[in-house]
Parts: sequence; C-alpha cells; structure tokens
Amino acid sequence: MLTASLIYLLIGIMFAIVFFVIGYRKIDPSAAGTPWFVRLLWTPAALAIWPILIIKWLRPRAFKPN
Repeated sequence: MLTASLIYLLIGIMFAIVFFVIGYRKIDPSAAGTPWFVRLLWTPAALAIWPILIIKWLRPRAFKPN
C-alpha cells in the first residue's frame, strides 16, 4: 500500500511541475498572469487530483464564442 501511495505521489509531483510550467493555461486561460506563489498554493491540490487535471488538460476544448 505504501508503494502505491509513493508511486501516486511521485507521478503527482512530476505532473505538477509540468502542469504549472505549461499546462495550467490550457485549462484556465485567465490564470496565465498569476504569480508563481499562487501556483505554489495550488500545488497540494494538483498533487491530490492529478488524474482529473491530466484528463482536463489533454481533452480537446470545444469552441465557445464570447
């Protein structure tokens, strides 16, 4: 059980690094101007729910006219 938790955590850490460098803008374009410390605050949530975030990140977005 500990091994599975460590694997989940390690994947989450790797995902969070990549996500906060390039991926978060695709999920929420309005977050593009956020400072680094705000993204640092989001890190625990990204570590916990990385499977959901990766699905949202990789899913093609539907066009929404303004």
